[in-house]
Amino acid sequence: MKNERGIVLIIVMWAMLVLMVLAAELSVSSRIEGRTTNVYQQDTATYYLATAGIHRVMYRVLRAQQQGRNFLNMGIGGQFGQARGGGLGQAQGGQNTQGGEEEDVWLRADGRWKKEEFGAGGYWVRVIDEAGKINLNQVDEATLRQTFVNLGFDQETGELLTDTIQDWRDTDPLVRLHGAESDYYQSLPIPYPAKDGPFDSLDELLLIRGVTPALFYGREGTALQKIFTVYNGGGGSVNLLTANALVLRAVLGVDADAARNLVQRRAESTGANIGGLFPGGGVGRNMNFGIPQVVMIESVGYLKDTTLTRRVSAVVQRIGVNGFRFLRWQDRVENGDPVPTDGQ
Repeated sequence: MKNERGIVLIIVMWAMLVLMVLAAELSVSSRIEGRTTNVYQQDTATYYLATAGIHRVMYRVLRAQQQGRNFLNMGIGGQFGQARGGGLGQAQGGQNTQGGEEEDVWLRADGRWKKEEFGAGGYWVRVIDEAGKINLNQVDEATLRQTFVNLGFDQETGELLTDTIQDWRDTDPLVRLHGAESDYYQSLPIPYPAKDGPFDSLDELLLIRGVTPALFYGREGTALQKIFTVYNGGGGSVNLLTANALVLRAVLGVDADAARNLVQRRAESTGANIGGLFPGGGVGRNMNFGIPQVVMIESVGYLKDTTLTRRVSAVVQRIGVNGFRFLRWQDRVENGDPVPTDGQ
């Protein structure tokens, strides 16, 4: 009888131990699921805040477009001159339009960030004119080669990139001196053929011989993704109104300090006097001063009580004066430039 009681006690103790382990496991699992749910909720919230930023920009740019406002008729301080229907710096009823500075930033499409609070958080947004970059499908060999020279690439790397880009986009199977065709790409651990056609996406550069992620994203210096585009916003020429410092170095042949100085002076100038900032007035075969038609809108949503953010982007094309056409949408953007701090 005593032995039976001892066995029962041992069984009860083991059962209690098993139940305690299961309870602890359930508690840990519940906490993990709760945290996962919270992170998912925050990620969803920041995603829609970022999306709201993109639609906010599109609305503001569309309104300015309908009213005939653009950077070229902008005066000092972001104010606009007179046009049909009265002062363009005024809304209906004679009230000043809110946020002249925000329109200044977004209409310029030169990549400067603008922050707005919205609901429980807000968003950082910037607009980048695709015509302010070098068109990868339309740039000729001489200009492409000079681009890498102006940016300070060593001769071997510049020749390699020039030839591999041309071999990728041309339609023939002939291999240039420093280039690569399907024979090379098919020999890689994960084989694929050469495109032998125009670039459909800038990300295709990552498939080309000589282009590493570090070079593409700029982790170790010049970022190719900031220099080139595949969208035909400028008819093959670079818009000096919106080009970033890297592109200005590439097309004008100036050094890094001079390019940064040009960007700063351009940001403080108006459409009326901006041509005088550039060497020779910016007149050149591959340069122009134009209104952005194809732009990338990048938006970073954030919540005030968390450090989690979500970055989305869209490439849109203006259609007439009443609409846009989406050319690309990215739900999640990695390797993006950091947004300014609140102190900047």
